[in-house]
Amino acid sequence: MKHKVKAKVKVEKRGLFGKKYVYETRTIWVDDRTYRKLKRQGKYEPITIDDMMIMDAIFDD
Repeated sequence: MKHKVKAKVKVEKRGLFGKKYVYETRTIWVDDRTYRKLKRQGKYEPITIDDMMIMDAIFDD
């Protein structure tokens, strides 16, 4: 089962003085195992895409 989780994503923006990177909050889908792990931590913190890629590599089903 998939769950929606808010995560901070690094996005490149063009500005007056060139490129800059900002973090935007976006909704992503996670699997059941990752969602339960986040809930068990108690303090829910948004996770980044980099964290999701690492978890996917570890829990490669």
